[in-house]
Amino acid sequence: MQTDTPATRFGPVLLAPGISKLNAWTFLFAAFASIALNTFLSVIMPYVLNTNIGLPTGEQGRVAGDLVFYGELVLISISGLLGAWSDQYGRRVVLVCGLLILGLVYLALGYASTVTQLVAIRMFATIGIAAVTVMITTIQVDYPRAESLGKMVAFAGMSIGVGAIIVGVVFARLPDWYAGMGYAPLEASRLTMITMTGCCVVAALVLRIGLVGGPPPQVREKEPLKLLLAQGIKAARINPKLVLAYGCAFIGRADLVVVGTFYTLWLTQAGIADGMSADEAAKMAGGMFAVVMTSALLWAPVLGWLNDRLDRTLTMSIALLLGLIGYCGMGILGDPLGQWLMPASIVLGIGQMSVTLASNTLIGQEAPAQFRGAVVGTFSIFGAAGILFVTSVGGRMYDGIAPAAPFIMIGLLNGILALWGWWLWRRTR
Repeated sequence: MQTDTPATRFGPVLLAPGISKLNAWTFLFAAFASIALNTFLSVIMPYVLNTNIGLPTGEQGRVAGDLVFYGELVLISISGLLGAWSDQYGRRVVLVCGLLILGLVYLALGYASTVTQLVAIRMFATIGIAAVTVMITTIQVDYPRAESLGKMVAFAGMSIGVGAIIVGVVFARLPDWYAGMGYAPLEASRLTMITMTGCCVVAALVLRIGLVGGPPPQVREKEPLKLLLAQGIKAARINPKLVLAYGCAFIGRADLVVVGTFYTLWLTQAGIADGMSADEAAKMAGGMFAVVMTSALLWAPVLGWLNDRLDRTLTMSIALLLGLIGYCGMGILGDPLGQWLMPASIVLGIGQMSVTLASNTLIGQEAPAQFRGAVVGTFSIFGAAGILFVTSVGGRMYDGIAPAAPFIMIGLLNGILALWGWWLWRRTR
């Protein structure tokens, strides 16, 4: 039994056998670096559309959504495979390869000059994004003992929050910093992407040194990939809480993409319309994105506390209700640069973090240990399907109805799932 083995403590977290404090610290760095390097792709895209491509404002919502849509087509096809491969060959190798792929993506992005090139780059980027996303979710379940899962998820959420803040206060300011040094906008864009490539390589080296190598002990004997992938669907057929978790992935994985894509695009366009340069608008949008992520970071310990004290299905329902409030609150905002932007952004961050942490904890609790990688891969596939829906429909709603429309849509979807989760909690408690 796991509880019979003396445990290494990592603060309040009891670590699983074979996991050291160095491994735990490296995992938190992985969560920090991965979200920063993933999210910046969406945050910088409005700047690329304006500076590298010169795309008209009226087409940017559709194109921004389509870029994510085509990328998620790739994610759907490989997430389960990545989870299964990590069960066979280890989490570290998949995660490190994912970061190196992102490094190549940033290098290519600096020299993109057409929408077609952006689509190809974004689809390739999804391989790296999928590897990173699936592995972070899987490792955060592998490293703690079961009774400390909520605390480890909270620590990971805080690391993710810090990483997202870095996107706003550091990475999003890179084009403006390079422009201030006298570089032309296109040169500033390329230097920004080269800088990001260097960050990806450094992060990959750190993870190669500090994470546990090899396959997890539960699955040392290799199973056919087809069998591993089948476990994700089979487990959901016998466990209704996994069905809820997959449904929450459909919404939850789209949340950060909506914030990173449509929130920053809306503010960037509003800033340019208000007379800002593209560099200044990107800096302003990045700063407000940091506000969203700071509120998410400060809220993460509260959600972690709830996760360990309430039934996790009930916690999931509460988180979805907060998502409803956060996204609809942003959606009913009149002036995106007005006085209500700050409080709306704070509540938006709370809603986004709540759904992300609660869904990750629920899938971690309900996933069978032996096939955890495959189940988490299936979880990611449902998340990708949600992103496909939100970005394809949301991008057209953004251009055709109003920039606020995608926020209202995802807020209402959070509300529907909140009711479902509450019903399931009442039925199974």
